[in-house]
Amino acid sequence: MQQEPYRFETPLATPSPYVLGEGLVGLLPAELHRLGFDRCFLVTSRKLFELWGRDLVKRLRRDSVRATVLLVGDGEDQKSWRVLQRLSERLVQAGATRDSLLLALGGGVIGNVAGMAAGLLYRGIRFVELPTTVMALTDSTLSNKQAVNGRRGKNLFGLYHAPRLIWGDVAWARSEPLRQQRSGVVEGIKNVFISQSGPAGAEAILDAWDHADLPRLVRLLIESKFPILRADPTEKGSAVILEYGHTFGHAIEFLAQGRLFHGEAVAIGMCLAGELSHALGHLPASVLADHYHLLGDRLGAPTAFPDWLEPESLLQAMQNDNKRTRQGLGYLLLKGYGEFVNPAGDRQIGVESEIVLETLRRAQARSRETSPASR
Repeated sequence: MQQEPYRFETPLATPSPYVLGEGLVGLLPAELHRLGFDRCFLVTSRKLFELWGRDLVKRLRRDSVRATVLLVGDGEDQKSWRVLQRLSERLVQAGATRDSLLLALGGGVIGNVAGMAAGLLYRGIRFVELPTTVMALTDSTLSNKQAVNGRRGKNLFGLYHAPRLIWGDVAWARSEPLRQQRSGVVEGIKNVFISQSGPAGAEAILDAWDHADLPRLVRLLIESKFPILRADPTEKGSAVILEYGHTFGHAIEFLAQGRLFHGEAVAIGMCLAGELSHALGHLPASVLADHYHLLGDRLGAPTAFPDWLEPESLLQAMQNDNKRTRQGLGYLLLKGYGEFVNPAGDRQIGVESEIVLETLRRAQARSRETSPASR
């Protein structure tokens, strides 16, 4: 018997209906018909088309939803102007109009590229998120921010464009490799650090992870983000705290060139942010230790400074962070669970580059001391 899906709206200035459950594909055509459209376009990768898209298209067509399939590649390098322009031109060539509906089947990369194309085409057409990863189900779709990367960094070019519907079928995420699922859990652990009073919320998330309870895990991860968004439905104020660890993490991910998933880079970035705050005398050693324990020991995400990276290269890449202002590069630093060193404004503080560099060098030295090759 089909379980009734859980329905809610994202708590943003432009909210999106979210339908969450497992095995929901049979209900999707009726939802799309309610939206109304002249044509549908399914944007996905070849791998995901073979895995889920082919059967989805057949099911849609049985219910009079004809979807033209447009394939993009896999991987972070697809979040580029080149791919965005090609997709946009293909949509025009295939006959997309202002009444068309774009369906994005995939993770954060496909969602961002399709969301950008939808936001730009004819100054904005509607799109539907069909997330297939834990990260997309619980983090990237819970935002109206769409972006592509530039030559010098991640998410440098973007806009705000809300999905008309988020269709969260957990069944699609079950085929995701465990390493990639783990990457998606990192953002939920981060949400606990930045908004809760202690580690209990993280322990609940990790319990669901340990028991491979994917529906419960997804619900807990979503719920960890909602209070932050409710406090700043525009995503332009206090919700910047969601970027904790990302100044380091985005630069690490960009330099990794595909060696790390987003959440893995953010896990390392969170630990580096914790190290910097501790070095400045703000973050207690116990909370810094929780970073390594919850992310590394309990979840199994990477937390050590990458052995292929030099501190100077990382600091240079961080200068292109998308949160940088005329005051220069700022850092989101905690002094405890749910407490930022700067609780006002954009929550960021300035730190001298030499102090940051010394923190990175110490992290690199510890990583080398504890690596198997050094024993």
